[in-house]
Amino acid sequence: MSRALSTEKTDGRQIPALDGLRGLAILLVMLFHQTLIKPGNAISLTDDVFSRIVEFGWSGVDLFFVLSGFLITGILFDAKGRAHYFRNFYARRTLRIFPLYYAVLVLSLVILPNLPAGLVPADKVASFGRIEGDEIWYWLYLSNFSIAKAGMWRHGILDISWSLAIEEQFYLIWPTVVYFLGRVALMRVCVGLILLAPVIRATLLWLGADPLAVYCVTPARMDLLAAGGFLALLARDPVGLEARLPWARAGVAAGIASLAGILVWRGELDAMDPVVQVVGYSLIALLYASLLVLTVQSRPGTALHGFFTSRGMRMFGRYSYALYLFHLPLRAVIRDSVYHRTDFLVLFGSQIPGQLIFYVAATALALVFALASWYLFESHLLRLKRFFPSGKPLA
Repeated sequence: MSRALSTEKTDGRQIPALDGLRGLAILLVMLFHQTLIKPGNAISLTDDVFSRIVEFGWSGVDLFFVLSGFLITGILFDAKGRAHYFRNFYARRTLRIFPLYYAVLVLSLVILPNLPAGLVPADKVASFGRIEGDEIWYWLYLSNFSIAKAGMWRHGILDISWSLAIEEQFYLIWPTVVYFLGRVALMRVCVGLILLAPVIRATLLWLGADPLAVYCVTPARMDLLAAGGFLALLARDPVGLEARLPWARAGVAAGIASLAGILVWRGELDAMDPVVQVVGYSLIALLYASLLVLTVQSRPGTALHGFFTSRGMRMFGRYSYALYLFHLPLRAVIRDSVYHRTDFLVLFGSQIPGQLIFYVAATALALVFALASWYLFESHLLRLKRFFPSGKPLA
């Protein structure tokens, strides 16, 4: 997921709508994880159709990847030629990423498993122990490879770290690539990665790899980060992104139509479906990259600009990192102790009203914890970023 600051410069100006786009990404992820009505347990046709549509919320992580590629590539490219290029970048990313992530790691791997018996349900303690022996992968931001090797999700709190590991691996390599290559050469690298990623996914599936490994390993997901990076570099040519608006509109339309076709054909947009993995991931990259262009170029007074610059969407974007780390265990608390799917309110033969109540309760609780994390912890550390200035804006 994207963790660049909400007010980072891309082409020399602030783009508040990107906060809202980040807000959409976290809301999609939370929608996916908080939906307890599944195709296998729906009690009506309406519920079944609803569950198959909202299941696409897993792609919110893909939107985070596109945003990260766009923002980070822009920051790095604008910082070229400036003193302390590498030091400033890694210091800023460390201040933003490490403290909260490692706080969650300590809670999950050190504190919770060693609490007195009875404070944490036995089945939860057992699930925490499933990564025993592989903890080092999580401490080193390599959990995506640990999950891929095991072929299963392993920890109710830390499973979410697979995408953070991909982004951290991207941060480790991409600054050097940007530093040594010019804009045109970088754009060619991005195009190469966009074309190579589906080939890697198809090859892994042909070789018999577990679909979860295809979903989690970094080389198979680089097209999303590269798509964002390509747009950041495209924004820095004399024409910019405005001239590409017709292409972006066509990209959104083509992405939606193609994914809808896969939904009808396959019955659902399952992230582990081989068709979705080989073709669908690339279509999602097209969809979200095109949406990013439309968002960046949206003008005040338009519906798109109003939606993504609204206070609510920007709020979710601003606190998206903590929401991403916290929402799974908090969802589990409500599901297991307060309001399970079997307790959902049923109206007109549908559990959707009960599901909507669950969304509100789980999201509100996650937002409370995210706000507390921001004001009591994260914001104080982020003030240190002033000692490590970011890239200069373009003239």
